[in-house]
Amino acid sequence: MVKVFTPITADLVPANIKNLVNERLAVKVSKNYPLADQLRKDIEALGYLINDNADGGTDVMKVGDSDLAPKNHFLILFGSGEIAPTSVDIYRSTFLQLGKRDLAISLITTPAGFQPNVDSVYGEIRDFLLAALPDFNLKVIIIPINTHLEASNPEYVKQIEQSDILFLGPGSPTYGIRQLRSTEVFKAIIEQVKNRATLILASAATITFSTHALPVYEIYKVGEDLHWVDGLDLYSKIYEPLTVIPHFNNREGGVGLDTSYCYIGKGRATKLLSSLPKESKVIGIDEHTALVIDLDTKEITVRGKGKLHELQ
Repeated sequence: MVKVFTPITADLVPANIKNLVNERLAVKVSKNYPLADQLRKDIEALGYLINDNADGGTDVMKVGDSDLAPKNHFLILFGSGEIAPTSVDIYRSTFLQLGKRDLAISLITTPAGFQPNVDSVYGEIRDFLLAALPDFNLKVIIIPINTHLEASNPEYVKQIEQSDILFLGPGSPTYGIRQLRSTEVFKAIIEQVKNRATLILASAATITFSTHALPVYEIYKVGEDLHWVDGLDLYSKIYEPLTVIPHFNNREGGVGLDTSYCYIGKGRATKLLSSLPKESKVIGIDEHTALVIDLDTKEITVRGKGKLHELQ
């Protein structure tokens, strides 16, 4: 596959590269093509690529752009399907808008930290991203933040601060809340997103960071009374107060058991929603569907197989 190189803006092109580009344009006009080709090689030797565009100008692209800050940043919320084939175009189209090819991605394991197979769960996500997006130079690191103590490890905080993209996904919403609440890692996630990182959340993690968190396992598996848990409320710090219900159109229960509304079922979910303050914004995201939010413009786009449901 052809590698993706995004043109950089004129203000980011060093003066010596601009001079070489202008010199090359001049020798091309005089049809001194051997010298023009040599100047191209000189530019490449300095770490830049050039592309002659249809308007007669030249686009300049930096090779190895890990030091550049992303041009844009996004919040991506997956209802599910974060490593399904339908997700590839969602990742690619979003990553292209970041304006750089070298991307540092940190996979934070916290929501699944209680699972014995947490390493393989997030290892599969890492392998998927690397295989699905060969047209980017991805550096994908798994950060094993599985406990409240680990969520204040300064080395993990440093890794987050060096990331272009942060990802948290499957697991238990309430486990994630307990381990991340009032920790240095949680603070670092917020600050890094404010500093232009893109945040990708899937499944359980979309609930963990909500204003009101749905305790899925506690209700669906344990049989606790219907209730909400205070979420980490991250969305209000980077976007707006929001409560998310992923797996909205789930049908795993078949005809005998309603598992929509993230396994809770419509009947119980309706009672839960009625207990929230009327001003609470609640959305449902279907399976294999993502909500992509531009954190600069606040523009939202729904991608994938399903829909976004505005519940309140």
